[in-house]
Amino acid sequence: SLKARPSFPLSLLIPVINSYSPLFSIAGHFIPKNTIIIPNLYGAHHDPEVWDDPYSFKPERFLEGGGGSLRALIPFGGGARLCLGEAVAKMEMFLFTAYLLRNFQFLPASKEEPLPDLRGVASVVLKVKPYTVIAHPREQ
Repeated sequence: SLKARPSFPLSLLIPVINSYSPLFSIAGHFIPKNTIIIPNLYGAHHDPEVWDDPYSFKPERFLEGGGGSLRALIPFGGGARLCLGEAVAKMEMFLFTAYLLRNFQFLPASKEEPLPDLRGVASVVLKVKPYTVIAHPREQ
């Protein structure tokens, strides 16, 4: 999910440079002119003041009346630096996932092994911990 596991935990691709005013502040913190600001997307997507139970995988929170805040979901940036490819990326992810789930049934490689830990390995890019699944083709 884009909320739970952004590929880039910090928005490193397009940092924001405060070149507007020497008297700029965010949430009461003074930001000197020409300071580079790198938003923490992981922190924004796991803020308990914004998200109910932020560390649980709850896709239903984004359904109408599900208690989610689409305005607070910012994996593609925001404002003047909003990614132009957001709509295409979301459509591609939906179609890719739908085709995989339509054509394959995914099962754990072993019934004795627990399901994989979904926390990932933090670095510049969030990496998935290795695990094995079996993809059985569905009957057409």
